[in-house]
Order: sequence, then structure tokens, then C-alpha cells
Amino acid sequence: MAGCEKSPSSKEQQVRLMIWTTPRSTSTALTKCLSFVEDSKVFLEPYVAAFHVGTDKGAASHEEVDRNTTRKEAVGVTDDSQFTYKWVKEQLEETHDGKKFILCKDMAYAVSDRFAFLPENYQHLFLIRNPLKVFPSWKKVYHLAMGRSMDEFELDKLPPGLFPQGRGYKEINDLIEYLKETQDQEPIIIDTDDLLQDPKGILSALFKAIRMPFEERLLRWGAGDAITREWVVARHFLEVNQIGHIYKTAFDSTCFTKPRPLPDRTPLSPDILRCVDATMPYYDKMHAQRLTT
Repeated sequence: MAGCEKSPSSKEQQVRLMIWTTPRSTSTALTKCLSFVEDSKVFLEPYVAAFHVGTDKGAASHEEVDRNTTRKEAVGVTDDSQFTYKWVKEQLEETHDGKKFILCKDMAYAVSDRFAFLPENYQHLFLIRNPLKVFPSWKKVYHLAMGRSMDEFELDKLPPGLFPQGRGYKEINDLIEYLKETQDQEPIIIDTDDLLQDPKGILSALFKAIRMPFEERLLRWGAGDAITREWVVARHFLEVNQIGHIYKTAFDSTCFTKPRPLPDRTPLSPDILRCVDATMPYYDKMHAQRLTT
């Protein structure tokens, strides 16, 4: 009977993808790029919201900022109180009728010890980046968001609620190992610099891995935050963005730009070097398993 046929947007027809990463890994730009897949629905860091600002948060939040600066007209902006781990899992597992592609970008540290709240029926992509590029930028974000000079704090001595104990990389590694043990799928790993160097090749390989047709139009997109206004995102993150501009480069982007060379270690502060040295073994392990063209 016609009434028993599955709609094109049923879960069996949808592609559902989680992107797990660390801060400062070009993940928001990748999210913006993938937002232009036809009939997509996008979630931006809902588990991070549950971790930092939701009602069952176990972590310190960033400083409060003027809520009047938030993009109130953005249709996806959601009050912080909604973001519990249970709510996030339920939202990700909704049918999302009319959508062909469900995408969520998040941080692995936010689900550490909370794997029971991972959504079912998702494929998992891990976006990694050399720690020498991540931690200097990560510290700069805290410098801007907290209004403290770079010399006034040490990145690896911030409270665990602000800076993950595994420095982001151990948490990614742990999640990869968990998924390998519990799910019948091999996690996909992409290095940010590979993506920036050859976006067409890497995106083509990604789309093949998730069984979706790749379209070259995804290599360029419109400047500005118009598409991001439809994302499901916690109000708090947009407020912090007003001060720290953590999403500005990604929101303003129109394409992927060539990667910069690795920075020299010599001028880096001791705390950044400690973070780099502690996480490089995890990065090297994941880098060896990365997707290539």
C-alpha cells in the first residue's frame, strides 16, 4: 500500500554524521561547508553546551556576557537550559522529516565518561590537527574570552571545566577506541592540513566513505553567517563569540585556504609546549590512520 512506503527522509534514507574534534581545527568552517548539502540539518556543539552551560553541566562556564548582543533572529538559537545530555541525544535521534543529511559537530572531551549518551545510527568523523597549530590558537581564544593577557594564565593549569584533562586529544583517542570496540564501523579520521591542502580530494573521499554523492559546488560557499543562522546552537556560544570571535573566521569564510607551515617551537610558551608534547603521541597515532586520497 502507498501509505506504508517509507518517505525519502526516513532514517534509513538519511546520512547522519558526527564530527568530533578539538578547538581550533577548522571544524566550524567544515561544518559551514557541509551545511550546503541539500536538505541538511546542523547541530553545533550541543554536547559541549551540555558540558558547559546545560542544567546538568559538570563544568565551569565562561564569563557571562551581554545577552542583548546575541543574534536573536537566528532560528536555531536555543536557550542554554535545554542542553542536557539526555535532550541532546534525543534531538540527534529525532526523525528530522524532510532532511537528507543530519550533521553534528562537537568536541570529544564533552562526552568523556558519558558514552551512553552518544546518538545511535550515526557515522563518526574525527577531525585532527597538529598540536603545534592547535594550542597557540586555543590559548589566544581564552585570552580574548577571559580578558586576561597571555602571560597571566597557563593553558594546562586552567580548571578542568575550561580545559580538558586529556587536552582534547586523549578524549578523541578514547572515543575512537570505544567506537571500534562497540560499533560495526571504522571511524573516519581527517587531518585538517590534508583538507586544506586538497579539499576536493579529501571531501570526495569523505563523501565516498559516508555513501553520499560529492558535488564540486561545496568547494566554495557564500561569505557571512546566513547559513549558520539555521544551525541548532546554544545561545551562550554566540554570546561568547561576540567577545572572543571564536567563529568569526569560519563564518566569514568562502572556501578552504592553504595550510600554513608548522610554527617554530622556540617562541612558544612553556605551557603550550607541555600541551604539545603530551598530545603529540595521540596525534601521531591518529594521523597514521587518517583518510587519504
